[in-house]
Amino acid sequence: MDQQRPNANERTVIHDRVDKARAGENPYVICKLETCWVALSDEPFTRGHCITFADPVVFGLNDLDEKARMFYLRDVARVGDALISALGAYRINYETLCNVAQALHTHIIPRYLNEPDAKRRDRPSSAYPGPNRLDEKDRCELIYALSRILSPAK
Repeated sequence: MDQQRPNANERTVIHDRVDKARAGENPYVICKLETCWVALSDEPFTRGHCITFADPVVFGLNDLDEKARMFYLRDVARVGDALISALGAYRINYETLCNVAQALHTHIIPRYLNEPDAKRRDRPSSAYPGPNRLDEKDRCELIYALSRILSPAK
């Protein structure tokens, strides 16, 4: 049975975020990696919560050829490595759901030992009661620290 994927060609908020990143208009962007833009979440569940936006925008991971998939997943893991290095996270959660915004993007969420056990062990971070807002100083400090690790030396 051949099923059509709903909204496979529909413009999403991910398209808008990639367009703003390309234009330098997204204040949460950290850097551009080979396959994606890296940005701090504007509604983080934990400090340092990042999102990658595939560029070019595709419907899902399975729409990339095998080589592009490997590079995208490598870039996602590099963001996790940077969060461990810069913030001392003990573990990274990766969520590539694409159910609401139906275009490839991945949430990269650092987890910390000082989180309450009920949150750290028993639930995904998205089950937290609500996102935390970053103040301007913290946002700038996080972007600077992560961009120094992720951006290639010039």
